[in-house]
Amino acid sequence: MKRITIVICALFAAMIAIPHTGLFAASKKDKAELSILCFAEAYAIDDWVYPFEKMYNCKVNRTYAGTVEEHYSKTKAAPDQYNIVSIMSSRVKMYHDDGLIQAVPVDKLKNWGKLGKFFREGLVPTIEPGKNFYVPLAWGDQDFIVNTKAVGNKIKPYLKDQGNGNYTLSYKVLKAPEFKGLTALFDEAASLTNMAGIAAGVKDNSNLDEKGYEMMIAELTAWAKNARAFTAGVDAEKAMLTAEDAYISLTGNNVIQANLLVKEGYGDMFTHYLPTEGTVLWVDGWVITKPTKGKAYDLALKYIDYMIGKEVQTMMSTIVGWGVVNPEGSGGYSEAVKKRTPWYITGTDKFPVPLYVMKGEEDPPRREKTWNEIKAGIGF
Repeated sequence: MKRITIVICALFAAMIAIPHTGLFAASKKDKAELSILCFAEAYAIDDWVYPFEKMYNCKVNRTYAGTVEEHYSKTKAAPDQYNIVSIMSSRVKMYHDDGLIQAVPVDKLKNWGKLGKFFREGLVPTIEPGKNFYVPLAWGDQDFIVNTKAVGNKIKPYLKDQGNGNYTLSYKVLKAPEFKGLTALFDEAASLTNMAGIAAGVKDNSNLDEKGYEMMIAELTAWAKNARAFTAGVDAEKAMLTAEDAYISLTGNNVIQANLLVKEGYGDMFTHYLPTEGTVLWVDGWVITKPTKGKAYDLALKYIDYMIGKEVQTMMSTIVGWGVVNPEGSGGYSEAVKKRTPWYITGTDKFPVPLYVMKGEEDPPRREKTWNEIKAGIGF
């Protein structure tokens, strides 16, 4: 009798334990997830991702890519692996035409109306009447970071005095014989081909005819032949600069590097210069991939709205430094950004040099192929 009682109790305990374990596993499995593909760590860092996860009891999966081209190739290869992707505004039509993204119901975003008019209207040409496929998040430009301590007066012939002690630097420095092997380029075809077009003096750097394309290739090839390295990512560029492997970097990470170099004690060695001939204005933002639906879709809208709200825009300007699209988030810039890249504070309306908004180019895959061929031709 006693043995039977023990067995019955054991079986009863097991019956309780099994469904409890099953319910726990199901609860864990059913936890909503959001998968993000974004630049470096700039748009999905712990400071705002963790509060978002807690707020919505969800899990955010983050995948990072370093260039415009890498984002596109990853998304095209597996659009179902990501729910939202950070891309440049100039690439929206390309993603749309390849069937990779779906419309974003901006009327459901409570912070949409708080964005500056420039970012809400006309940034992306109408793709389908009455539909938006893109939500801007941040903006920035490309400039030079120069080890002024190392180059000294050698750089003087390439500087232009803009008044009030402010100087800009000509793209000519990138092919100057005296700096051969001492320059570096941000390894991204989209930015480089546009800037090389500006430097070459083409009529429209976003829409090159064959003559303009040849001019761009000649300029970019000269830059590449003179360069020591092509940098991919923030860490690679910072390591190159601080090790003094190159003295002049055409950077895609200006405000991030400004903060890092100052933080790590290298600030006094380096100076930022805008290109005299003009630079590109890029705008990054979110798209929602076509396969996204259900809980992931709801989280995608929540995260996008969260990122353009005052709280995160302020954190982003403080921690990362990029230009904000919601004016309520301005004012958080670090002293390093204010001192070294002050044009982020004044904004796009009073930019010190010609500013070219990046648009959908005439043939982005051709530009990427051209840049890869240039690198291959000089042995990189």
